[in-house]
Amino acid sequence: MAGSPVVVLDIGASKVLCLVGEVQGDSQVKILGMGQSPCTGLRRSVVIDMPQVVEAIRNSVAEAERSAGLKISGAYIGMAGEDITTQSNCSTVAISGSSNPISEEDRDRALIAAEQDQTNQSQTVMHRFVQSYAVDGEPVQNPLWLHGNRLSIEMLTISASGNACTTLRHAASEADLEIAGFLLESVGAAHATLSHDERDMGVGLLDIGAGTCDLSVFCGSMRHVEEIPLGGEDITRDLSVVLSIPPREAEQLKRQFGSVNCQGEEGDQTVTYRTTAGRTCTMTRQQFSEIIEARQREIFEHVHRALVNAPYNNHLSAGIVLTGGGAMLDQIVPLAEEVLGHHVRIGAPRDIIAPEALGNPSYAAAVGLLRFAADEHGEMREVRSTERTRSGFMSTLGKLLSFF
Repeated sequence: MAGSPVVVLDIGASKVLCLVGEVQGDSQVKILGMGQSPCTGLRRSVVIDMPQVVEAIRNSVAEAERSAGLKISGAYIGMAGEDITTQSNCSTVAISGSSNPISEEDRDRALIAAEQDQTNQSQTVMHRFVQSYAVDGEPVQNPLWLHGNRLSIEMLTISASGNACTTLRHAASEADLEIAGFLLESVGAAHATLSHDERDMGVGLLDIGAGTCDLSVFCGSMRHVEEIPLGGEDITRDLSVVLSIPPREAEQLKRQFGSVNCQGEEGDQTVTYRTTAGRTCTMTRQQFSEIIEARQREIFEHVHRALVNAPYNNHLSAGIVLTGGGAMLDQIVPLAEEVLGHHVRIGAPRDIIAPEALGNPSYAAAVGLLRFAADEHGEMREVRSTERTRSGFMSTLGKLLSFF
């Protein structure tokens, strides 16, 4: 049996994407409608042109309404970038009556205590993920029904800048849209592309966007999140400068001929372009790929340094998964394996019923956010107390759906 429709907005540096969908009884995500609009109002995930962002939101939502045949008045918004912070919270509660096993109420008290350890009140909490449990100092996978005197819990809290959230709320409001909640885009990308086995084994996820790359590390639960302030736009900018062509044409050539290693007969083929001075020029595809390879290698070197300093870097048995629009460059996997020193694969959205175009990596974050928001029982769901689950998430979801 299908669930209720949910709406998500993925506001990126190159486009705003609006998806309407529902989770089917077989856990597949069915896309009911989509809309997208070019957006130049963000730089490195920061709003720099509010009217442009508002217009892009309005256009993408209108297109999604037409394709889904539904009126949209609320949505979850995906966030990433420098405004995201993480904090480890740890709490310990006493268990009353050593003869009684640890109950759900005891666990909920520990969860609430960890939630209350939020020190920066100017931040908006997006997610809380349990990192570990311990009973009387001994690590356990699940504390329920065990006996002990003390229950400890470690939690990863992911928050967004209050100012950034206020800015996006204002942009959505100007587009006649209410925000039902903020979600981390890396959580969505992981939900769409990673298997349970990969997360259990340890895996890194690199979402290569237009303005930034978002790195997340999983070992069972999400353990680390970090932004790399480089992305596909930097490659486009390099092509524009080196070839003396407008950025729009550089982006088109990158999409058509983009590769990080083009050799042999294919490398001898030519790329023809017209400079801003009106001159028609040609270069081989190998020369063209060398421009791209230089910047992409630099991006991976930044990622490698971030991984070296990240927790659980030595536990990534499942390697690295690349997703996002930047993962579609030809021959990017061998270069990533060379620089990062891990096995690498491309991650595209899985288990979806949608037009073929939505199956490519550039839509992974949005599709995963939709699944995350709709699937309350997902394995990576946010940690909330029983009371907050009923009055928080479900009331918000009901409020969103009442808009249709």
